[in-house]
Amino acid sequence: MSPMVGGVGERGAKVLSAFLGAALIVVLALPFLLRPRARGVTAAGSGAGRVAQKLIIVSPHWEGIRTEFERAFSEWTSRNLGHATDVDWLDVGGTSDILRYVRSEFARSPKGIGIDLLFGGGVDPYLALIKDGLLEPCELPPQVLAAIPQQSSGVEIYDAQRRWFGACLSGFGILYNRRVLAQLKLPTPGSWEDMGRPEYFTWVGSGDPRSSGSVHMVYEIIAQAYGWEKGWATTVRMGGNVRGFSRSASQVPKDCALGEVACGMAIDVYARSQIAEVGTDRMGFVLPEGMTAVNPDGIGMFKGAPNKDLAQKFVAFVLSEEGQKLWLLRRGVPGGPKEFELGRMSVIPNFAARFGDDAAVPGDPFQWLGAFIYDSEKGSVRWTILNDLIGAWLIDAHDQLVAAWRRMKDLPRGDPRVADLVRVPVSEEEMLRLAREKWSDPKFRTEVLAGWVREARQRYERIARGR
Repeated sequence: MSPMVGGVGERGAKVLSAFLGAALIVVLALPFLLRPRARGVTAAGSGAGRVAQKLIIVSPHWEGIRTEFERAFSEWTSRNLGHATDVDWLDVGGTSDILRYVRSEFARSPKGIGIDLLFGGGVDPYLALIKDGLLEPCELPPQVLAAIPQQSSGVEIYDAQRRWFGACLSGFGILYNRRVLAQLKLPTPGSWEDMGRPEYFTWVGSGDPRSSGSVHMVYEIIAQAYGWEKGWATTVRMGGNVRGFSRSASQVPKDCALGEVACGMAIDVYARSQIAEVGTDRMGFVLPEGMTAVNPDGIGMFKGAPNKDLAQKFVAFVLSEEGQKLWLLRRGVPGGPKEFELGRMSVIPNFAARFGDDAAVPGDPFQWLGAFIYDSEKGSVRWTILNDLIGAWLIDAHDQLVAAWRRMKDLPRGDPRVADLVRVPVSEEEMLRLAREKWSDPKFRTEVLAGWVREARQRYERIARGR
C-alpha cells in the first residue's frame, strides 16, 4: 500500500502541490492581468500597440472645450498618424494668472518651460508674449489658412508672422435676468453705460480683471469705445453698482441666472451656456451696438515647445473645418461636439450658413468686425497696469466706492461732486508711459499701487461724508 501523507497519497500530494503553486502564480499575476489599458496605448485598429504622444497645454478654457478638443484630436491623430494623443492641461487660473506664470517660468528657464501651447485668452496675452520673444511661428498646411482671412475690417484674425492664430471669435456683452428686471421694474440694459445707472445699484455683476482675461477685455473695450475719461467715468459708476467682484468670469452668468444680480458683463460663450440651461424666457444677452468688439480667441506655440511637430498639428486641427465644427455645431450633430456644446463663432467667414439650424451660433460674426475697431496694440501694452488701476480704485476700495456712490448716484451727472467721484486718477498718456517704462519694476509698481489704493479710499470717504 502506498504511504499516506496527511491522509493523501504521495501522488495526490504532488498534484495538490502543483495545483496550489499554479493558483499562487495566477493570484500574483491577477492585478497585472486585470489592470486597465494604459491611457497612452491606442485602441485596436487605430495604431494598436503605439504609445500615445503627449501635448502640454496651458489654458483658461473650461472643461467642455478641453474635453471635446482632446477627444477629437486624439481620434484624428489615431486615424492619420497612427497614435493617440494625451493632453496634459495645465490649469493655473485665468488669463492674467497664466501670463504671470509663463513669464515667471521663462525667467527661470529661458530656453523653454516644458509647455507646448497656450490655448485661449483672447489676443492681448499673445501680443505681450510676442514682445517678450516667448512665442514661435507655426508652420501650417496652406489649405488651412486659405479659408481664414488674415484680417478683416482692421482686425487681425491671425498674426502675419504666424506666432498666434484666432481659434474662434468671441463677443463681449451684457447678460441679464428678465424676471429680476421685471420684479425690480428696471429697464433692459443695452449699453455699458446702462449698468452705471442709479436704478441698478447693487444689482450688477462683475469679475475681477486681475484674474480673468474676458473680464479684463470688457473693461478695456469700455475704455476704448468711450475714450479714456468717459470710459473711466462709466467704469466707476458701474463699479459702484457692482454687488461683488468674483474671481472667475463664469461666476457672473451663474449669479445672474440665480437672480443674485440683475445683469452683468459676460463673454458670449458663458452667456449662451446659461441661456441654454435656463431658457430665453428667463435670460437675455446683448452686444452693445457699436460699443463692443468681436475678437479672436487665440492659440499659439511657446518657444522651446517639447513636442513642436504635434503642437503645430494641433493648431492646424483647431483651425481646420473639422476643428471649427466643434466650436460651432450643436451637441450631437455629426462632426460636432459629443458631450459639451461649445457655442463659439467660427473664424471661417459664412461658416454657420452652411449648417442652418445645426449651428449653435447663427449668423456671420464678420459683419460685426467693422462696428468697433479694437486697438489690440494699446490693449496689450496696458494689460497689466489697467488691471492694477481697476483693482486699486474699484475692487480694493470697493466698500468706500459704494458708500460714495450711494450718496452721489441720484445727483445730475454734471454736478461737480459727481465729476469729482468719476475723475480719472491718471491720464491715458501717463498710463501708457508707465506701462512701457516702469511697470515691470516690482518695487515701483508696489509703491504706486499702494498710493492708488490710499488715494482712492481717501477720495471716496471724503465724498461719502459730503465734503
